[in-house]
Amino acid sequence: MSADPEVRLDVVTAEDEELRLAVLALRPRPEQEVFSATAARTLPEALADPARTPFVVRRDGAPVGFGVLDREGYLDELVDAPERAVLLRGFYLAAEHQGRGLGTRAAALVPGLAGALHPDADLVVLTVNTANPAAVTAYLRAGFRDTGVTYLGGDAGPQHVLVAPVPRGG
Repeated sequence: MSADPEVRLDVVTAEDEELRLAVLALRPRPEQEVFSATAARTLPEALADPARTPFVVRRDGAPVGFGVLDREGYLDELVDAPERAVLLRGFYLAAEHQGRGLGTRAAALVPGLAGALHPDADLVVLTVNTANPAAVTAYLRAGFRDTGVTYLGGDAGPQHVLVAPVPRGG
């Protein structure tokens, strides 16, 4: 592998069984599952919901992470214009791929994917648990900013609300 691996995001479809099965095998560290459910739960839900788009994080072509972009979810609880936003949810890297900056690089690509899928969107929004400082740091390094709002509707405690603009053009 190269010293600087290629990181990219690709949409996961129900028709691509090989990719779907590879994504279902990805697991974060066990202690992180409280913050982000595994793809085994969230991928089938996303594939069944037209408002959601599941995606895979690839490193040099191999699946290493997973996430979902959602046009509905609980956006109305997070931003003033939910119709102009996309919610990033269930995002994680597999345990064996963490700690190398890949999550930061992948998170930095999310606004571009959101814009490609939803040209009417202006903002990517996510919530990240206050008890998960490593994830907060990764998102901030990826270009997200903390809104200063704390979301209290999550199952695992208070969460920071972070946002990033969807790039325009080019």
